[in-house]
Amino acid sequence: MAEQQKKSMFEQALDKRAEWAAQQPSLGAEISAMTREAVKDVRNSIHQAFFGKGEGMGEPGAPMNPTPQEVTTERGTGSFEAALDRAGSRGGVHGEKEKGMER
Repeated sequence: MAEQQKKSMFEQALDKRAEWAAQQPSLGAEISAMTREAVKDVRNSIHQAFFGKGEGMGEPGAPMNPTPQEVTTERGTGSFEAALDRAGSRGGVHGEKEKGMER
């Protein structure tokens, strides 16, 4: 009977681990992100050595610099479009002035 209880606890632990693993981003996405960061670090070091200053911010969508949508999709953490829809459903932009009659 003790073996059944231990096995049950072990199975419960395996089930909990599987649940946690399902919530994590994919390994491929994490490796891609680490590779992008490594490339940026190397490029920044080269710019420091040859030009005396860092490279600066990259342009989103350029090679090795994905857009926020690509990162969200790749990591599998949710839909970027759904986040935009939620933000759009909240209403207008804060600080937006009402337009009166135009001349």
